[in-house]
Amino acid sequence: MAPLSFRCSIETIHAPNLSLGQQQQQQQEEEEEEEEETSISVTKDSKLNDFAFLIPVKLGTPAVQYLVTMDTGSSLSWVQCRPCTIKCHVQPAKVGPIFDPSNSSTFRHVGCSTSICSYLGRTLRIQSKACMEWEDICLYTMSYGGGWAYSVGKAVTDRLVLGGGETTRTTLSLANFVFGCSMDTQYSTHKEAGIFGLGTSNYSFEQIAPLLSYKAFSYCLPSDEAHQGYLSIGPDSSGGVPTSMFPGTPRPVYSIGMTGLTVTVNGEVRSLVSGSGSSPSPSSLMVVDSGAKLTLLLASTFGQLEDAIIPAMESLGYSLNTAAGQNQLCFLTESDRQNYLQRKPPPPSNWSALPVFHISFTLGLTLTLPPKNAFYLDARYRQEFLTIAWKQIYVRSIFPFQYFSDILGLCSSFARDDYLESGYQILGNLVTKSCGITYDIPRKQFRFRTGEC
Repeated sequence: MAPLSFRCSIETIHAPNLSLGQQQQQQQEEEEEEEEETSISVTKDSKLNDFAFLIPVKLGTPAVQYLVTMDTGSSLSWVQCRPCTIKCHVQPAKVGPIFDPSNSSTFRHVGCSTSICSYLGRTLRIQSKACMEWEDICLYTMSYGGGWAYSVGKAVTDRLVLGGGETTRTTLSLANFVFGCSMDTQYSTHKEAGIFGLGTSNYSFEQIAPLLSYKAFSYCLPSDEAHQGYLSIGPDSSGGVPTSMFPGTPRPVYSIGMTGLTVTVNGEVRSLVSGSGSSPSPSSLMVVDSGAKLTLLLASTFGQLEDAIIPAMESLGYSLNTAAGQNQLCFLTESDRQNYLQRKPPPPSNWSALPVFHISFTLGLTLTLPPKNAFYLDARYRQEFLTIAWKQIYVRSIFPFQYFSDILGLCSSFARDDYLESGYQILGNLVTKSCGITYDIPRKQFRFRTGEC
């Protein structure tokens, strides 16, 4: 068993044996990867988005910088555009101005009859022809998380520039980058300029791939807002423990094969999922999604997780907060419940006493989660009691905590798949913080490293 750590740790139960020919081929590929990759800073800013990780990109001529979400679970990139004919959220100055096509000399609309428009319609599963025929402008629509957020607008092209900041002088410049010019955005309270999609479609990472000598990218998500991570596009020779990459269906995303999930409670190891280390079943595939917060598990697995975790948390003085709903596991101490008007509950006095999770993947890779990856404090705060205080007196005796606040407490990073879509598993960004992950497309592998940020 791996030692407890506050960084993600990695074990290899059994490493794959490569033939001499495979070793020579891999050595040759690594030698070809020696050129410098393009490195981009990855940051966390809860005032802009409380669950996503942000990167800077530049669009247009002259180039203007925007701060957008890095999302491996998205296929199409987009930014809010002028004129925002229906609805756009306010963008703080730090994320850049709302994109104005009239200020860019290289901006172009995607025509209705183009192959790009047809491909967008098929892969985004747009049922009717998405086109403004009187202007010959292709349209798109993107939805997220079962429809809680969406972006609708025009499909366009313009110049994209990545890198070239403080971390490296190496830049990537793409003259005709396909993205969405959003005229209607529903994105909760989040305030970034848009989303940068790194999925597997022809208008995601594949747009950038022809500029590279080796088709790969890597990233490390910072553990908190005080630290900085990175996104590196291009060749990567820093090694790591490999596991297989599977195509995501029906969505154009990357999937990983989960072969085991165990939880250690008070020294006792309990297996929730067990299987082969090399060939996972289709139901055990998980989408690796840097834009999703929680890790979604099948309902049967989540049920076993409940049975293991609830008694363990009760022994530590926590009780289940039913206000979180049936798809999440959140806990409060008695002190948290009595002091429900405070901004947020305090963090655990002893993180190391919490249950420890181990996730196993194909080729013998096991990821051991530090407590701050397996659990997080959810302190969303609702303000009804400030504006309808007369109800506070009446309702307090019946619902002393849940009515006034959405403070959920100490929550597990794992959720039931019904949280978004039944039968759809996701490896979210909370559990992979502080781990370096390489997406090695030619070898169809992920590679995990520790202590990367």
